[in-house]
Amino acid sequence: MKKLIFMVVFMISTAALRGQCLDTLNFPNLQPPCNPDFIPVCGCDGVTYQNRCFADFATVIQYIDGPCEQVALSIFPNPTTNWLFTTIVTKYEADVNLYIFDRNGTIYYSRYLQSVTSEYLTLPMNGFDQGVYILMVESNGVAKFTKFVKWNE
Repeated sequence: MKKLIFMVVFMISTAALRGQCLDTLNFPNLQPPCNPDFIPVCGCDGVTYQNRCFADFATVIQYIDGPCEQVALSIFPNPTTNWLFTTIVTKYEADVNLYIFDRNGTIYYSRYLQSVTSEYLTLPMNGFDQGVYILMVESNGVAKFTKFVKWNE
């Protein structure tokens, strides 16, 4: 009887380990000492992490290179004064539309990018008034949004 119970427990724990995504014996580090570079990875939990270091510190056991979704983006600095540095990464090579809207929906900037897998853009902010803006990237019908603040010195 003890042997049967041991086999059942062993089989259940082995099956659980195969399907496990997060290391539950470690606690996520909320402020990991990671490089801020945007080289996204897709965790087994379906979350896109900024890079491998951020995934490791979130206790993700398995991940693959690239974003989980069709398109991912990162911007800095935020707030910005003169330049906005943007990185756009797509899961598969695809065309990308980039738009910057003001709070009223007026398009301040637009750009079409062809055959993107990873694109680093430096966007000039000198024609922008101080305020809140929305940057949108769209690829194959999937859109990603982020807000940023333009600040005058």
